Amino acid sequence: MRTAMREHDLRRGSFLDRSPASSTGDTPKLIGRTMSDITTFFRQAADIVGADNVVTPETEAGYADPYPLHTGRPSAGGVRPASVEEVQAIVRLANETGTALWTVSRGKNLGYGGAAPRTGDQIVLDLSRMDAIQKVDPELAYAVIEPGVTFFNLFDHIQENKLSLFVSVPALGWGSVLGNALDRGYGMSPYGDHVQQLCGLEVVLPDGSLLRTGMWALEDSPLANVFKGGFGPNIDQLFTQSGLGIVVRAGIWLMPWPEVFVSGDIKVDRIEDLPLLINRIADLRRREVFQNNCLVGNVVRAGTMNGPRSRWYTGDGSIPDDVVEEMKEKMGIGHWNARFALYGEPGMIRERIKIIEETFDLPGFTLNTRVYEGKDGAKVTYDDIAPADQTTMAGVPTLKPLDTIGWYAEDGGHIDIAPLVPARGEEVLDFYGEVKALYTKYGFDLYIGYHVYARHLVHVTMIFFENGNEEQLARARALYEDVRQAAARRGYTPYRGHIDNMDDIAAEFSFNDNAVLRFQEKLKDALDPNGILSPGKQGVWPARLRNS
Repeated sequence: MRTAMREHDLRRGSFLDRSPASSTGDTPKLIGRTMSDITTFFRQAADIVGADNVVTPETEAGYADPYPLHTGRPSAGGVRPASVEEVQAIVRLANETGTALWTVSRGKNLGYGGAAPRTGDQIVLDLSRMDAIQKVDPELAYAVIEPGVTFFNLFDHIQENKLSLFVSVPALGWGSVLGNALDRGYGMSPYGDHVQQLCGLEVVLPDGSLLRTGMWALEDSPLANVFKGGFGPNIDQLFTQSGLGIVVRAGIWLMPWPEVFVSGDIKVDRIEDLPLLINRIADLRRREVFQNNCLVGNVVRAGTMNGPRSRWYTGDGSIPDDVVEEMKEKMGIGHWNARFALYGEPGMIRERIKIIEETFDLPGFTLNTRVYEGKDGAKVTYDDIAPADQTTMAGVPTLKPLDTIGWYAEDGGHIDIAPLVPARGEEVLDFYGEVKALYTKYGFDLYIGYHVYARHLVHVTMIFFENGNEEQLARARALYEDVRQAAARRGYTPYRGHIDNMDDIAAEFSFNDNAVLRFQEKLKDALDPNGILSPGKQGVWPARLRNS
């Protein structure tokens, strides 16, 4: 926030009574807070993390959504601890002053709100200074990292130390490895389901105490980051997409470096052949012929990677189908363009390619594979791989997808909506048709990037807009909501949501009067009675704000 907090933001849980701390030294039970509590928080936070690592609401460099769907949203203040002990001290201070914290690892979750908190009176707990790679075990293939470690950091560490390990990376490499996994983000390798690679979490709980999960709860155990189970119920998933604790360290599994790398693509000429493409990819993934989540994009997606929209079309409304056809011909691509990769021993690679070639020997389908092997029987290296194939599927972090942001304007932005859909081709095509009609209704260009797994796919669509263009933003908000509701009617839902839409998505899980949300609220109230950790995260509000 650039000036004093807005009055309506203050009213979201303020001006209520505070019960005094008990004589036993328990955390005081706080019901609300006032502006004087914020002042106290920032003053004492400076003593903990240093004045240079406190961003007050009055400063110009606050935390904000870089692509705000609602203009005028104030930026938020924040604190940047550098150690576990500083995080613990900040959490205890937040309890004492009734200050709500919104935790981010690096705040690079673009298209979902970035580093911005849910409400303007929350203070961002920025963990980006905690950027230590504490351990990398090249034999058992895992790392222990802090939240500030980026995909670039981990990749560079492995390359500099000549470790025979492969990092699974998402679209943008500047984000937190740990933050991406905790938000159930994904990469493009066999280890691309990043949350499944977490093994052992170190967590600061809402009262400031420290917890380790799984085998890491054993003192000095060599099993800490190699076996996920502990003793009794496994609690790791309680800390994914949640406000129940702050993960300050974690183990994450890495893939051994492959002997051979293959970069492949499948070009499909006709839109109506999408079901055949999806069904065959999913089948090969179930049978573990395909090893990674194949990426299937449409023509507009390719266009966003090749200059601004004005290069292709300057008219109003969605790009017409005949212009899309021209774009397809000029770029030499299909209406659907699938990318995949293979990793492993040469003999297995040859057999996989043979099966893939037989599977996609179809009219209108064009398959291309590029096989990279090391010299003289050695494992493949990046020097062996053509620059064009040194992509995220090869484990190379990049910022290239940022080029797409300028689709509509130089000062562009986007919001993502990515519902999960069963990997049944006809079902996917049917939903595609409904979504395309909605994009046409609101005058936007339909960007499609399907991430196809064995039994489901992530139906990634982006809504591009010009930042600050109120007319476009209004249409973008309406389109997002219509796509979300269209998905909900089919029983689909996004796997994560923009900060403005978390409550609506949580409400979709309606079985037995939203039993799962009520259970999550019980956990929240038990672990975080003062409601100071990420209030409203994924639609779970603390008791003091639940009916605001």
